Formats: sequence, C-alpha cells, structure tokens
Amino acid sequence: MQELGLQASIRKKRQFNMVYKAAERVAENLLKRNFTAERPNQKWVTDITQYRVGERWLYLSAVKDLFNNEIVAYQLSERNDNELVLQTFAKAFAKQKDVTGLVVHSDQGF
Repeated sequence: MQELGLQASIRKKRQFNMVYKAAERVAENLLKRNFTAERPNQKWVTDITQYRVGERWLYLSAVKDLFNNEIVAYQLSERNDNELVLQTFAKAFAKQKDVTGLVVHSDQGF
C-alpha cells in the first residue's frame, strides 16, 4: 500500500447522543423486589419478549399477576411499539374490573 501511495480509510465510531432525563422516566420502586402479592390485582408485572420466527421477529407483550402468577393478558405483534403495550393493557383492564390499588411494575428495558 505504501508503494502505491494508498491509505486505509478509517471510519469514525458512531456516537449515540441520547438525552436521558431520569426524573421524567424513572418511577419509584414500590415493589422493592417483593414479587409476591396477598390478593389478586394487587401487583402486576409486564415485559416484552422477542422471538425470531423464520426471517422475521415477533414481539410478545404480557401482563402477569403476582398473586397466582397468572397471565392476565398478552398481545403478539410484528412491531415493538407503544401500541403493543397499550393493546395488552386494554385487554388486561377489560378482563379485570376491580383494580383498586394496583401496582404495575416494568423494567422499561434500561
């Protein structure tokens, strides 16, 4: 390369400039790792899991009641977006009418 006067082109590393405002996004940790409940609809946990099916990804959003580890509601989608979560909770609240004092926990992926 020296003989021909060639030089490697080195790309700069991309920097991701995400502004994260902790005070706006982080809620108080009410569960404090106590993942048990004394009654139904007292504590729910939620998460999204991705599955590769063939050449595409599917996203499963679920809400689980910590009283009996029952899946209260779930929704499957090809997109991991807010609509997926909203549809899951719409199903959960349609099934469970008495949710007075409910605490919902999510790790938010951070």
